[in-house]
Amino acid sequence: MRRPFFVCVVAALAFTDPSTARADAPVVTGGTRADGIAALIGGATPGQGVELVMRSDVDLRARIALSGELGRPAATVPVPASLSAATLEQLIGEALIAREAERVRVEPPDESKLSVERARIEREAGGASNLSELLRRVGATRREVDEIARRRALVSEFLQVNLQGTAIVTDAEIERIYESGEHPFEGQPLAEVEGQLRALIARQAVDRAVRRWVSVLRARTEVVVLVEYG
Repeated sequence: MRRPFFVCVVAALAFTDPSTARADAPVVTGGTRADGIAALIGGATPGQGVELVMRSDVDLRARIALSGELGRPAATVPVPASLSAATLEQLIGEALIAREAERVRVEPPDESKLSVERARIEREAGGASNLSELLRRVGATRREVDEIARRRALVSEFLQVNLQGTAIVTDAEIERIYESGEHPFEGQPLAEVEGQLRALIARQAVDRAVRRWVSVLRARTEVVVLVEYG
């Protein structure tokens, strides 16, 4: 039962769909790594206890997603403003949850969990070779990928502990939602789509719970956004 919950958590933290963002304008052009602070978490100025989200962090994460969507390294492809903006929000959400995880002393993820996250990042980029080529062409390092993996694994551990039971869907709930028509399986017998509908309901429940967590943490943590993407 652990894997479906983990997948729900991953989906809840992915606040954008690159396929829909790609058509938007304006764009941020690629080719060189522009840097600077995109957001501060925990204070209004850099200092002890204040976490920085860099523009290069946003750009790399967005390009990983775009590489997977395009099926090739998106090193010089223009990044849509909508994708950059959504990626920044995702990074802020991850940072807030990770800070809380460290505050309550969630056990750091072990190497096996980090390996799972590294593999998932490779899949997001469209494969290991795509990711390696993307890193080479934008001047990023494997250490940055390792940090993404570490952060995601820590966030997942925190949510596993705090959202236990969120993804449990009862038969009565499935029947109620099926009868309401509030699903994409209209006209199909319940017996044929029950598993898919159960997964959809669970994913939506976790999504709502994660967003509530981020909202609560953001309300009590100073977050300063310095870059507006479009």
